[in-house]
Amino acid sequence: MIVHEAFGHGVEMDMFVKDRAQARQFIGEYVASPLVTMHDGSAVDECATWAFDDEGTLTGDTVIIEKGILKTGMCDALSASRLGVAPSGNGRRESYERKAYTRMTNTYFEGGDSSKEEMIASIRYGFLLEEPTSGMEDPKNWGIQCMVNIAREIKDGKLTGRVFSPIVLTGYVPDLLKSVSMMGGRVELGGGGYCGKGYKEWVKVSDGGAYMKARIRLG
Repeated sequence: MIVHEAFGHGVEMDMFVKDRAQARQFIGEYVASPLVTMHDGSAVDECATWAFDDEGTLTGDTVIIEKGILKTGMCDALSASRLGVAPSGNGRRESYERKAYTRMTNTYFEGGDSSKEEMIASIRYGFLLEEPTSGMEDPKNWGIQCMVNIAREIKDGKLTGRVFSPIVLTGYVPDLLKSVSMMGGRVELGGGGYCGKGYKEWVKVSDGGAYMKARIRLG
């Protein structure tokens, strides 16, 4: 949910063309912890993997964030021509009756070398967040608002057994990503849902990553 809602929509480059994404001004700069590397593309075996997009552009592995530095976004052919960059194979349409937009495919964070147990043990007070349900992005201001079903309380490095539900996550995306201090080693992607563009234009996507230790405002 974080890779998709917090950062994925913010680097769809048709939003760069319309000046609706703050990320355009941060290409080549640190937007995350050096532990964070983010991908989009067909380098994994998931539901949004194919050889070419709906415009006929060959797909591949697009590294969006590399060790904390924002390298590029993702784009369709029209956005690429307007921005003077190469298309990344992200031109997708809901059906043959619809136009193509820049859309995510398989979007995920790389793993690190920490375990979930090590993360829990390192926390004086916090929560283990599980079962994300929904989210909203704000590419123009880089805000995030997401919901999870379960927040398990952690005190002095141990789960207390106390559970809160539901929980809202809010904050400024670079603050969240720059706060990442541990990344789990096991990466998992799930393709169980659809992504809409402006509450329409539904396409199948997958997203994921590993457990991460980070700071974010909860409510």
